[in-house]
Amino acid sequence: MKQVIVLIAAAFAASFVVTLAAQGQMGGGGPVGTAPPSSTPLGVGAPTENTATDQITKFGNFTALSNRLSKQDKAKGKTVADLLAQDKADATALVKSLQLSCDVTNAVLVTEGPTTVDGATVNTRTFEVSCNNGMGYYLVSLLSGKPYGFTCFSADATRAADVAAGRKPSIVCELPANRDMKAMASTILSSSGHSCPVHDYRWIGQSAKSNTDYTEVACSDRGYIVASPLPGSTAMLKVVACHDAYLQGIPCKLSDNGAQVVTLQTFIDALAQHGILCTASNVRSAGLESIKKRHVVEFLCPEQPNGLVAFIPLEGNTAPFETIDCAVAAKRGIKCALTK
Repeated sequence: MKQVIVLIAAAFAASFVVTLAAQGQMGGGGPVGTAPPSSTPLGVGAPTENTATDQITKFGNFTALSNRLSKQDKAKGKTVADLLAQDKADATALVKSLQLSCDVTNAVLVTEGPTTVDGATVNTRTFEVSCNNGMGYYLVSLLSGKPYGFTCFSADATRAADVAAGRKPSIVCELPANRDMKAMASTILSSSGHSCPVHDYRWIGQSAKSNTDYTEVACSDRGYIVASPLPGSTAMLKVVACHDAYLQGIPCKLSDNGAQVVTLQTFIDALAQHGILCTASNVRSAGLESIKKRHVVEFLCPEQPNGLVAFIPLEGNTAPFETIDCAVAAKRGIKCALTK
């Protein structure tokens, strides 16, 4: 088969990964992560020097597939359908080797050829695949090296960033089940028992620690966080309702979380409920704990001359309520700003 040498895939790995907070990430079987990462994806790097512009063949509407048929292939009666059948078989074998939760329903070889990785030339094969659970992926196998991949949601986010920056989109998902992100999201929700009409979505990022990709999906009356396994994870795809995702550290932005409205008065009331004397003249929120998910709040009040920092669990959080003075807070890495 004539090799199709297209856009270099090696740059994708670094370009798409947005790391979640180090502790408590949402894995396929675990809790949601501590804080949402930046939702702005990085652009895919330009082709390296050994890839000429005229060698870049964009896969679209299956038109590039016929270019892979050599004269010998045609003479033997080989067709595009044969190519697709082989691509599906090869992609299925790759998915199996990665132990990725994906029953391949369709696949196409998008790129094949030499790529420069860390200064070394390696041969890669990149497949776009669609899975029976609705998820779409790009998967990259290396002749020598660890395979990797990313979801069509992250590819779409990078495409949008390219368009916004005036760059030609470097990669898009084109398989029929993958090219419409809302339709893909709707299939994912349906396959997980959460059927609803999808009106919006946003890619959140990826956790390198858990090898999981995160996307928010919004319906007309509710929303979800989709946790999609990546190569290296044996977890199943998981869909988490926005309210549950909020309680575990990743709030939805496109849908109402159904979460408690938190104000400074909420924190003052929490002190009174726990019998802490403090006529607060100033209150400062220092953020949310990464593991216990308690609000860290500093208070300025005459009853607490050494300063007061409270760890306040809200919205069904069963972690303990706790207060300390500023000296103890400093030992925990929390610097008081209200008490001098």
